[in-house]
Amino acid sequence: MYRLALSFFLLTTVMLINLGLQGQPNRVSKDEVDLENLPVELVLTNLGVPKSKHSITKLDMEKAEIGRQLIFDGRVRTKTHKSKRISPYFRCTDCHNMVKENDNPTDLDPENRLAYAEKNKLPFLPAYSLWGVYNRTAFYTGGYGKVYGDKLKSAKDSIGNAIQVCTKHAASGRRLADWEIEGLLHYFKQHELRIKDLPSLNASDKKSILYWQKLDEEEKKALREKIRAAFIQVYPATLAPVLGLDQRQYGEGGNAARGELVFNKSCLHCHSGKRVSNYNLDKSKLTARFFVQNLEGFGHSNLYQVIRWGTFTKKRRKQTMPLYTKEQMSDQQIEDLVAYMKQLSKK
Repeated sequence: MYRLALSFFLLTTVMLINLGLQGQPNRVSKDEVDLENLPVELVLTNLGVPKSKHSITKLDMEKAEIGRQLIFDGRVRTKTHKSKRISPYFRCTDCHNMVKENDNPTDLDPENRLAYAEKNKLPFLPAYSLWGVYNRTAFYTGGYGKVYGDKLKSAKDSIGNAIQVCTKHAASGRRLADWEIEGLLHYFKQHELRIKDLPSLNASDKKSILYWQKLDEEEKKALREKIRAAFIQVYPATLAPVLGLDQRQYGEGGNAARGELVFNKSCLHCHSGKRVSNYNLDKSKLTARFFVQNLEGFGHSNLYQVIRWGTFTKKRRKQTMPLYTKEQMSDQQIEDLVAYMKQLSKK
């Protein structure tokens, strides 16, 4: 029995060394490493992928708590650190979910995302979820360059600089101190992707991950590319044009029930009871008629325009509404919303 126990201990130790897991909080269960909880960053590093600029070697839970407070409370109140509100208007969770928004982490279909939001009681928000943001390689890509211009020069491959663009310009707030950025990075590190978060990997892939040192260079390349393809490293951002007057369906053929879901999970998330915006909306005939009478025009009262362009700062009003890219809300979902507004206006 002693020899059997000693053999098991030696085998486990060798496996941990091979994986480079010394000091990592992964459990060893029976005769194998807890593969499902291996960090994706660690696995990719073993396969030859350079670490990102924001890579963190050792997680600091006190710093992660600072990041958590910044995200959910909008400011920090700990024994050692205090900060002002990031923005007088927004918290991160007003625009970003902090959990996954789809069962398949590579699925960008807004219809599937809306169905997942309904099933899991999540809001349907204009910005991408920050779930797995630690494992992304670029930020504010795609059409956002048209919105923020030169402000994105230092932000595309730096999560810290991307955060500063978001807090200062998107949220009409302030720049964060270095210690605040560090806290956010540790929070994101705490919630980094793990192998269990990549459902497209099969048993053979996971076995190869476990014995990565035995792979030749071609096998390593194929495996790392498969892992990279199993989640979105760079989110696209397609800025859709505002539909012209002759392109709009004005809700014709739209699904009013789906439109109500969009209204509940998108519009009311910020506009109900003045929770985020002073522009208050509710499910009354008055609200619906206001939008319906402005459907044929342009401007901040028009659903077709405000969803695609958002709003901009004005004198004495710095708060803005973020736009919905085509990945975050489809043209059909806008038509569904219009169909619901028309239905509500007639009740």
